[in-house]
Parts: sequence; C-alpha cells; structure tokens
Amino acid sequence: MAGDERSAVILFRDQDRGDSYSKLLQESHAAVETIPVLDHRYLLAAADIADIIHRHSHDTNYSAIIFTSQNAVKALAGAAAEWQSQPDTSMEQADRAAEWRRFLALPIFVVGKATAAACSAHLFDHSAAGDIRGDQCGQAAVLLPEIIRFCRQQRQRLANKPQLLFFCGDQRRDTLPDGIAGSHEADLRQIISYTTAGRQVRAVTDELADAMGRIVTRSGRISLVWMVVFSPSGARVIVPALRALERKGLVCPERIQSSGAAVYRLAAIGKTTASELVTLGIDGRQVTQASEPSEHGVSAALQLARYH
Repeated sequence: MAGDERSAVILFRDQDRGDSYSKLLQESHAAVETIPVLDHRYLLAAADIADIIHRHSHDTNYSAIIFTSQNAVKALAGAAAEWQSQPDTSMEQADRAAEWRRFLALPIFVVGKATAAACSAHLFDHSAAGDIRGDQCGQAAVLLPEIIRFCRQQRQRLANKPQLLFFCGDQRRDTLPDGIAGSHEADLRQIISYTTAGRQVRAVTDELADAMGRIVTRSGRISLVWMVVFSPSGARVIVPALRALERKGLVCPERIQSSGAAVYRLAAIGKTTASELVTLGIDGRQVTQASEPSEHGVSAALQLARYH
C-alpha cells in the first residue's frame, strides 16, 4: 500500500455510487468505509413515459435529453421498464420498444463520467450505445456552453428553437435552466424525477460510530480519518453526526486533538459543499476541496493535504 498507510477514509454516499472511489482510495489508505446519508424517492411512473413518448412522436419532437445525476437516470429507466412491460396500453409492446429506442437516439447531455456510466448501464443494452455527451464535464457550468452550441446549431438547422428535456431532482441547481433560458437558444422542459432527503441523524451517527470501530479493529492505530462529503444536503446530516460523536469523545477535529479520540478531517467534493460545511460551523481550515468532482480529484486532494 502506497501513501499514508495510517489514514482511513469514510465516504458519505450510496454504496453503489462510491465503489469506484473505494477502489482507488484503498490503494493509498488503510481502510475505506461508505455510509449513505441521503434517501431518494423516484417519482416517474409509466404514465409519465407514455406522455413523454406521445409528445416526442406527435407534438414536441425533442432535440436532446439532459441528466445531471445518476438518480434521474435510474428514475427514468425504472419508469420506462414499467411502461414497456404494461399489457394494457393503446400501443403494442413492440411499438413501445421501437418508440423508446427512437427517443434514446436523441443526444444525451450529462454532467460527469458517473452519470454517463449510469446512462450506459440503465438505458442501453449491450447491443446499443447512446449519443452521450459531456462525460468530461464535471460541473453543470462546464457543460452549459456545449449545450448552447448544440442548440444554436439545431436552431439554424430547424429554423426554430430546439426543445430540451431535463430530468432532474427536486434540489437541482439553477445553472442549466437559467443558462439555457438566458441564451434564448432553446426551450427547456424540466421533469422532477426524484426527491432527496437527509437520513435521520441518529441513524447516521450510529453507523459512523460502527464504521470507526471497524476501522480500528481491522487496521489498528489510525493517525487520521478523512470524512468525504459529496453534497450540501449530505453535509447537513454529517455535521450533526460528527458533533454527537465529538460530545461522546469518540472523534475530534485535527486541530483540536483529544486523547483517545479518533482525529478527523473533512474533504468536500466541490466548492458549494465546502461552503455549506463552513456555514454549518466547520473551521474552513479543516476542509479540503477536491480539484474536480471525481475519485481522482478526491484522491489527489487527500494526498496533497497531508503534506501542506
């Protein structure tokens, strides 16, 4: 194992989404744990897919699809599977499959590699590949110019504004909607596909204490535990959980070391999450920010922070 062998990492995200992070961070840290801090509820149903397909085939004729999260992809895929399997609709099953393939032939704009991978895994089978764009764009602000360029080209070709379909969560940011509206190059329809809520702090506190126990049992003495936070909403669950463990003497911030307590430091996936941690009372000096929202960005930030 290379790097700082006496540090450990706790990733506060869904297990299936944190796997690539775990694999990479295990190469340079003694232990890696994953704790989910958010609950997601998918809102799309078969009727929503029927409406979208009808609009695309008869009225609206969408020009592109947009996703900024894996959960939106999963919500759409689940509802589409339900729609295609229904026996009592006005459209034959083979026709539904054909219309769905036609819909997925649209360009699909995504934020980041993880969302692109979710599209490939959940929307396409092994015999098909989508026109997925933006996998190198780690932020919506980076993707926005690419979308606007596409819309400008489409508008010149179609002689009217292209229609975009944005599948998003209830806590989506305004970067893309405001940017697209401000460009006057396209019309955007937003479909809230899932909701996000923080898990109960007590449950996360208990799981965090258990994770700390497993780290010590498996790895012995640990000099530092990195707590990696992936969203502002996650931060609002994690900080109270950490405070609860601080009061019990189980953990302490790096700059306020306490005998017998595990020393921790926080890492944020991006600027907005880092700002939220500070707003919640975390010392800004305790927060390391990833240079890019990816497993490589987090890994590099943790390694760099240990030597500064």
